[in-house]
Amino acid sequence: TLVPLLQQVFAAQRMMVSKCNLAGKPVIVATQMLDSMIRNPRPTRAEVTDVGTAVMDGADAVMLSGETAAGKYPIESIRAMASVVWEADRIVNAQSSMLWNEAMHAQMTPLEQELDAVAASAVRSAKDMGAKSIVLITMTGRVARAVARHRPTVPVFAFCTDPQVARRLQIHRSIVPMMLQSTLDPGSSKTRMGLLRAEAIRTLKEVGYSRTGDRVIMVDRTKGKEHDLHEYSHNMKIVTLE
Repeated sequence: TLVPLLQQVFAAQRMMVSKCNLAGKPVIVATQMLDSMIRNPRPTRAEVTDVGTAVMDGADAVMLSGETAAGKYPIESIRAMASVVWEADRIVNAQSSMLWNEAMHAQMTPLEQELDAVAASAVRSAKDMGAKSIVLITMTGRVARAVARHRPTVPVFAFCTDPQVARRLQIHRSIVPMMLQSTLDPGSSKTRMGLLRAEAIRTLKEVGYSRTGDRVIMVDRTKGKEHDLHEYSHNMKIVTLE
């Protein structure tokens, strides 16, 4: 049977979260996480442990349902869950080791392998060099998903051109989607990616997410020009903001 026995539920959840992590797919743990807060202003010890364990097992997101839809304490529920997630994330980041799925990498196309290698390098470099953030420019979300697959420990600002892509990226671990304020087309071989990178940094400084002296890792995928001997190049730059 595909339905786990009662005593197998916790192991099945951990197994599914783990497999999603290895495959680079976002995974949400949801329902009844703070169920007692439908009626009470504080969660139980077991509920706090349930939320924290889900995050530490590798969930990209945890979700409230009845607590905020029909409960007496919706604001308190959000605050309680946010505080537990914050603490669990702090522990995860301190213990984090980059995920590398060799079998999955071997099954990728050459272009996907190149992006995966650059994404892994960006996550490793951000941690080893104490970078404040990773900054991406992505049209389809592929670059952002590749970076999220390797469990980054710093905020990943994903500058998008499509609002639907930006919304979908919100459930991926560490990804903060933002709309790119530029009329330039990142997918055009005639576009200078340096201008888009500069616009992304300007936006981050303007809204207060970055400041002078911050070290930032930048990742993007550019289309080759007519005289190039490649279709795409996958780029990682390490910069200190001025």
